[in-house]
Amino acid sequence: MLNARSIQGIIVFTIAMFLAVWLGMALVMDQTETLLKVAGAVVFFTAVFLGRRVWLLLILFSAMNVVLLRGFGTTDIGQMVFLAFSAALFMMRKLRIKVQFGELEFWALLIVTTIVQTYLRNPVGLNLMGAGNVGGRPYIVMAISISASAVLSVLLVEAKEIRWAMYLTMIGSFLGIPGTILRYGDLGSGNDDLSRVPVLGTLSNIMGRILVSRISPLRACLHPLWGLVLLLSLVAAGASGYRNSVAMLGLIYFFGICYRGGTLAVISSVLAGSFALVLLALINLNFPLPGNIQRALSPFPGTWEEKYKSQAELSTEWRVEMWKEALTSERWIQNKLLGDGVGMTAAQLEQNERIGETQVGTSRSGLLVQQENMLINGSYHSGPVHSIRAVGYVGLGVLLLAMIRLAVYAHRQIIRCKGTEWFPVALFFCVPLLVQPFFFVFIFGEFHTGVASTMMGIAIVRLLEKNLPLPAWKKAVYQPYILRKQAGQLQDKRLPA
Repeated sequence: MLNARSIQGIIVFTIAMFLAVWLGMALVMDQTETLLKVAGAVVFFTAVFLGRRVWLLLILFSAMNVVLLRGFGTTDIGQMVFLAFSAALFMMRKLRIKVQFGELEFWALLIVTTIVQTYLRNPVGLNLMGAGNVGGRPYIVMAISISASAVLSVLLVEAKEIRWAMYLTMIGSFLGIPGTILRYGDLGSGNDDLSRVPVLGTLSNIMGRILVSRISPLRACLHPLWGLVLLLSLVAAGASGYRNSVAMLGLIYFFGICYRGGTLAVISSVLAGSFALVLLALINLNFPLPGNIQRALSPFPGTWEEKYKSQAELSTEWRVEMWKEALTSERWIQNKLLGDGVGMTAAQLEQNERIGETQVGTSRSGLLVQQENMLINGSYHSGPVHSIRAVGYVGLGVLLLAMIRLAVYAHRQIIRCKGTEWFPVALFFCVPLLVQPFFFVFIFGEFHTGVASTMMGIAIVRLLEKNLPLPAWKKAVYQPYILRKQAGQLQDKRLPA
């Protein structure tokens, strides 16, 4: 007679055979649609299996950050799956949450207010499946992102899950690299001697975060394994061809050295970095470095070829000219105090299509056609200027203050975790939040990505605050040296002889 286990085995085998036959036939008929269905089924059953831990799927998909179809990517999918399953768990009373309203939530509410007021003053249709920067789609995407961050910030989870979130961020970042390559079909953009490779910038970023979470970048120089990681991250940042990738990695390593080594380590790292630049400059004299590396290093003094330095300087001047035009003219931003909203109006779309037929030359405004096209699209490559267009000077001030205060809270979590097993986790998640305000203002930024990263940062900080098994952070109380000395002496008197 067959027992229960044998019957279960037969049922599972039958279902597996049926699915295998169906999958084989479907792949022959329509590969793309079949793969999408299989991927959707895998995501659904994975979310069911995770249950209350479905937030880890959000972390994984956000780290992958691969654009898939019509501008939607893994980040959007992860957010919607997380919200849907969290709503189901909440209705079944299985979602563990702790709602609080503190300073960070206050700043988040102000950011949402600045976005809502632009929509109310400039209402647009909810064209969710249209182009990425037309109609109400940007508002919908930001609403989903803000909602996912809000739900994530109130969750009560096991502390070990936060460590898993760190590992999944690493895995997702590496998985996203081949996905991005497959999506765009090549490794970079540009001409043969000055190509730029965005995925290398992503690779250098995650390698830098992994390194500072484990060891001081200064000490890594003397370690065989971490020294290799350090070298590869620097090479990847340079080979990306982007100056902002070099700047991001440099800031990550700077904060890593600060928290792991202190002032003396920072001074030593500056000397070591200066020596490395001198060495690279000497090497470049006899064995010229690739053009993309020289361009990425052009902000630093060295023996870089003049054509690469000029190309980088012209790129900066080109953008500065565009920023001046946007901020001093009434043509591109109508309401600089409160903003014109996110995306493009129908008139701007029509104008963009009209000038899009000509990719070279000078437009009627005196700018290059490409510059005017980017002004219409809002592609300023500047966090402050793009924010002024979207939510005005008022919204920019709110967003910058929120980023700065978030950086303060992130710093507190790092100090809280220092000397414990959670120190690597705090460094991994919080160092990017310290870098964010400076990078957003002076290096590169966009309003919608700034809002998304700030909201997600608030959620991560709240997760650390609520769920790590450590005493809450408290402000240190200063005591004069004489009192501290007397307290020490009193303590010594109480010790047994």
